[in-house]
Amino acid sequence: MKKLALIYPNQRWLKNDVNTTWDLNPVTLCQLAAMVKHMVNVFIIDAQFYDLSIGDFRKKIENIGPDYVGISVLSSEYGETLDISASIIKDIDKDVVVIAGGIHPTIEYEDVAWNPDVDYVVRGEGEYVLIDLLSYLDGSGILPKEGLVFIDPSNNLVVQNQVIVSDLSSLPFPDYSYVNLHDYLVKGPRHGPLRPPELPYLRVNITRGCPFGCSFCQVESINGKKVRYRDPVDVVDWLISIRDEYGIKSILFDDDQLLGKRSYFTRLLELIIEKNLSLKFIINAFAIFLVTDEQLKLLNRAGCVGVNVAIESGSERVLKEIVMKPVKLDQAICKIKKIKEFGMFCIANFIIGFPGEKWSEIRQTISYAENCGADYVKFFAAVPLKRTKLWDLMVDTDSYDGNIENWSVEWRFGQISSDEWSSKDVSILRAYEWDRVNFGTPEKRLRIAELWGVSEERLDVIRKNTRDAVVSMLRGGE
Repeated sequence: MKKLALIYPNQRWLKNDVNTTWDLNPVTLCQLAAMVKHMVNVFIIDAQFYDLSIGDFRKKIENIGPDYVGISVLSSEYGETLDISASIIKDIDKDVVVIAGGIHPTIEYEDVAWNPDVDYVVRGEGEYVLIDLLSYLDGSGILPKEGLVFIDPSNNLVVQNQVIVSDLSSLPFPDYSYVNLHDYLVKGPRHGPLRPPELPYLRVNITRGCPFGCSFCQVESINGKKVRYRDPVDVVDWLISIRDEYGIKSILFDDDQLLGKRSYFTRLLELIIEKNLSLKFIINAFAIFLVTDEQLKLLNRAGCVGVNVAIESGSERVLKEIVMKPVKLDQAICKIKKIKEFGMFCIANFIIGFPGEKWSEIRQTISYAENCGADYVKFFAAVPLKRTKLWDLMVDTDSYDGNIENWSVEWRFGQISSDEWSSKDVSILRAYEWDRVNFGTPEKRLRIAELWGVSEERLDVIRKNTRDAVVSMLRGGE
C-alpha cells in the first residue's frame, strides 16, 4: 500500500510564545488515521508535541518516503508553518501530494490553495473527503464533488462547497495506536487553571458545531450552526475502554457546545454515573446560560471538578448588540454561586475592546468580572478573526489599528481602537486588571496557585512575565 503521513507542524518554527504555543490534541490525526488505515499505511508526525527542528522533521519525511502528506494547522496565527512544511516536503519529493486541512485552511482556503506546494485544501470536516480523495489519487475513484479547494490544470481556483459530517456516530473513534499515547496522557497541554485534574488524562471532543453565533467566534464558519453528537452510550463505553487500557484518571472536554441539547447532556451525565466511569473531568467551554440545577447535581455526582464559562462582557448592551451572546448577567452570577456550592470551581472568560464599545462599558466588564464570584477570571482583547461577524464589524467601523492588509492573529494585545480608547489602552488594562482582580489578596494568590498546580513563587514569575510583555509591546518589541 501507499504511504500517508499526517502531521502537525511545530508552531515554534514561527515563534516561541509561551502564551499562545501549546501542545495539540492528537485526536485529529488519529481520527483521520482510523478513517483511511484500510487504504494506506499511515504515519503520524507531531512536530509540535516533540518540538522537532526543521532538520528533524525533514529526516522523518525522508525516512517515511510518503506518497501523500496531510498537514493540519489549527490557527491562522501559525499559518506560515503550513508553508514551511509543504516547502520541505516538495523539496524532498515534488511528486508527493500535499493536502492541507484544519481550521486555518478552512478559513483561509484561497490563500492556502494558491501556495504552489499545496495540491489540495480540505474545506471543513475532512474525514470522508480524505477517503474519497485518496481513492481518486490511486485511480479507484472520482474526484470528490464537495470539500476541496485546488488549482486546476488551467490555473483556475476551484472552490467546492464546505462539508460537515452530519452523523458523528458514523465515524470510528480515534486510533491512538499510531502515536505513543502515554506521552500525551502524562503531560498537560499547557500551564494554567484548565490543567488536567489528575494524570494520566485524555482530551475529548464528542460534539461539533454551535448554534449561537457569537460575533467573535469562528466555530459557525468551521463546523456549522447545527450541533451534532456522538451516541452517548458509545462515548461512555469508549471512555471506559480507554480508562482501562491506559489507566487515565481524568478528562478535559474540549467541545464548543456540549450543553447544546439538554436531553443529550443529561443522558451523558447519567451514563457516566450508571456505568461508574469514575474519572474527574473539566468542561472547557461551559454554556452557563443553558445549564439547569438538576444538571449541576449530576455534574457533581459524575465527577466534574470545574468548568470554564464564557460570559464575555459585563454590559448587557455589549452582550446583545455586539457580542450577540444570550447571557443574562444576574442569572450568571447565580449560576456561578451554585456551581461552587456543588463543589466545582468556576473560571470565567471576558473580552474587552470591541468595536463600538465605550470605555465605561469596558470598565463595567472589569467590575462585573471582579464581583461575579468566579474563582479565576481571564481577560482577552477582542481579536477580529476572518469569517466572523466581529471581522465584518471591524471593517465596517474602520476600527482596525493598523493596515488591514497586514492583519495577523495576535491574542495578547489589542488590535482595535475607538475615539475613546486605543489598542494600547486595552492591552495595558487587560494585563494589569487581570493581575489586580485575580491576585489582589494572599487568599486569592493561594487559591489560584492551587488551581494552576504551581507554587506561589512560580505564579509571581508568570504574573511578572505577563506585565513585562505589555511593557515590551509598548516599547516596540525591544
